[in-house]
Amino acid sequence: MISGKIGVLFLHGYTGGRYELEPMFQYLKSRHDFEYEFPVYPGHGLELNFKNVTGEDWYEEAFEAYQELSAKVDKIYIAGFSMGGLFASHIAEHYKVDKLLLIAPAFEYTHLNKLSRLNLRPEGLGEHLKMKTMDVVKSRLPKLSIRAFNEFRMIMESKMPDYEKIKSETLIVHGKIDLLVPYLSSVEAEKKIENSRLELIDGAPHVMSYTEEHQHTLNILAERFLFK
Repeated sequence: MISGKIGVLFLHGYTGGRYELEPMFQYLKSRHDFEYEFPVYPGHGLELNFKNVTGEDWYEEAFEAYQELSAKVDKIYIAGFSMGGLFASHIAEHYKVDKLLLIAPAFEYTHLNKLSRLNLRPEGLGEHLKMKTMDVVKSRLPKLSIRAFNEFRMIMESKMPDYEKIKSETLIVHGKIDLLVPYLSSVEAEKKIENSRLELIDGAPHVMSYTEEHQHTLNILAERFLFK
């Protein structure tokens, strides 16, 4: 058993909200006792509004939650999804993080001129379309502006970690039919983060909560890594 008070910081992705990690959070909370912080970045959540916020505002919200949680616990873990994984890695590079769970971390995003980076089989695209996951992405697009995307791009560049400086015990989980963040970026990160391992999930999209099967797999991986 793990001794000492444990805190888990949950960090969601760009244009997302708590709902992206809520199923995993609820699963873990029903089975384990831990303190937590689960911030929503300015402008994010169920209603998007990026008019008066910046990428630095998003990171500061995540970092303030880390500071509040770390002051209350003996061990601190971070579970970061997509952009939240990027923030989690940046924090772990510079501050104490005992365990780092990175779910499809946004170490890269898909460029139209680099679609080969997806390393996607033709049948993989078909699987993705059956899940209709892109319908959710499309619903967010009207709320996005060039400025909002540039804020995302700039915060990615400024918070990109030096992988070799991350000493936390790290698990990276990535779906192999992720159309937004190439899973090859996680393959490359795992090679450079000293105490890390990678779990690639066949048939899983960017947001694993879209399907019961992949959410269950993520729940089990997270529990075994964080609490066993």
